[in-house]
Amino acid sequence: MIKSLTFRIGGEAGWGIATGADLLAKIGIKLGYNIFSTKDYASQIKGGHNYHTIRVSKEKVNADANQVDILLALNQETITRHKSIVAPTGIILHDARTIIEDKDSRYLPIPLAKIETSLKEKNIHNSVFVGAAIKVMGINFEVLAELIKTEFSHKPALQEVFLKSARAGYDCVDAIKDKTLTPIKNTSSPEFISGNDAITLGALKSKITFHAQYPMTPVSGILHNLAQEATKNKELVVIQPEDEIAVINMGLGASYAGARAMVATSGGGFSLMVESLGLAGMAEIPLVIIEGQRPGPATGLPTKTEQGDLKFVISAGTGEFPRVVIAPSTIEECYTETKRAFYLAEKYQLPVIVLIDKHLAESYTTINLKDEEERFKFDYNKRINIIIEVKEVQLNQDGLFKRYAQSNLQRTLPGTVNGIFTYAGDEHDEIGEITEDAGIRIAMVQRRMNKLKSILSELPPSQLIGEKDVELTVVSWGSNHGAIKEAINRLKEEGNKINFLSLKYLCPFHTAEVKSILSQSKKLLLIENNATGQLGELIAEKTGIIITDRLLRYDGSTFTVDNIYDELKKRI
Repeated sequence: MIKSLTFRIGGEAGWGIATGADLLAKIGIKLGYNIFSTKDYASQIKGGHNYHTIRVSKEKVNADANQVDILLALNQETITRHKSIVAPTGIILHDARTIIEDKDSRYLPIPLAKIETSLKEKNIHNSVFVGAAIKVMGINFEVLAELIKTEFSHKPALQEVFLKSARAGYDCVDAIKDKTLTPIKNTSSPEFISGNDAITLGALKSKITFHAQYPMTPVSGILHNLAQEATKNKELVVIQPEDEIAVINMGLGASYAGARAMVATSGGGFSLMVESLGLAGMAEIPLVIIEGQRPGPATGLPTKTEQGDLKFVISAGTGEFPRVVIAPSTIEECYTETKRAFYLAEKYQLPVIVLIDKHLAESYTTINLKDEEERFKFDYNKRINIIIEVKEVQLNQDGLFKRYAQSNLQRTLPGTVNGIFTYAGDEHDEIGEITEDAGIRIAMVQRRMNKLKSILSELPPSQLIGEKDVELTVVSWGSNHGAIKEAINRLKEEGNKINFLSLKYLCPFHTAEVKSILSQSKKLLLIENNATGQLGELIAEKTGIIITDRLLRYDGSTFTVDNIYDELKKRI
């Protein structure tokens, strides 16, 4: 069973909650541990309640747990909201001025007012509490001091304040021996990245040259990352247009001109992109689209998480045209599947949608990218060739390029000699000339839809985790993966037989394979972060198998390991 230590730090927006959480996470990394960190924040810049959760473990972790071992309560509201999930043996660090109605041995007051007065500083909650937390875990202050010096090397004045206030927090408490975080040997040098960071790195590895995005949670981090990269990478153009309609049209225009293009948005922004998504399908223009789900409809809960857009992205647009929908299940897969998305978009010349959610986009974990490269087996980028030499035999009688010929999966770029054709949003013939001829219409629809068969043959098989002969099969997708996998491992250690079908490639769909796996299962349980069981409906449509037992969550929060464990325990 995974052994981990869980922190939660909470307070008002603007109090440096994220900075405090990052310092705690990076302390764990320096000591050799794996980290998984999530954040929950209100949809306003100041005020409201923000909190971050950090799990520190010797083993890999990819989900939150229910109980917290150390709560850093920077204000009264944090105590009120989170004291119930602090373990009986846990610790609650709190401002000595807060009101504690049920005070017990878990509460450890921090004399914040006294520290502020002695240092003649204000708004130092985060650094004081982080210093106190380090002392509670028995960690030498020099470990934190070294980290602060590195993190704030570009801001000497802030560095000095952080060091003094963290030291004051460290000195105001005694070490709690049973919470000691002992350094362990770790030969790897992991990176601490979010899902948004992983997508950025995957796009850069695929040699992206154009990105357009209007900032929208939960994927704004991708825009920030690539905009910063563009300041030093002269091959990369990053644009923030006025809205998402302009975003996708710029992306299509850049791709038409030969750029390797990506756009990113959330469900609300994708709604505006749908008409041009159809243009990408008809004109066969490659484009990678990142869609970060959050609860809808309309603005919904803009800073919370959900998996409510699956059926939408699979069906978006008028008529029928091929698109690929990939739903990474871990932050690691955000990196590898973004690379796959670029490959498929360029090779088959169609839109590829990478479907994530707020939980996956904004959570952080420790990753060794060299290991991910090895698992990915080969560099898809080397297999993409979008610029071709046009031969005489490829031209029709008018000297135009047969871009849409049945056997052709290549395109020319503007300016290519003997490579002229038309990109049309209307139905068209082999050179892109608009037509209403019924025979040509049938041939063009078949040409486009036949791509899905070839794409399906290139996709890895569905991931069945565990043995085949079991009492219960769990079925899910996306970011639920980490919580489900850890809960199942815990149950296996208790002698239970259970496996997990984690689906990642949702269009095209591994119909025969999924049907075979589920038909052999004794009991099925569907787990999704939505109200209607959208994956279950997709499975029923494709295979005829209806999963009646469903565990659904749609309150804006993700599943924890304990949530899943308790529900599975009832069913076995």
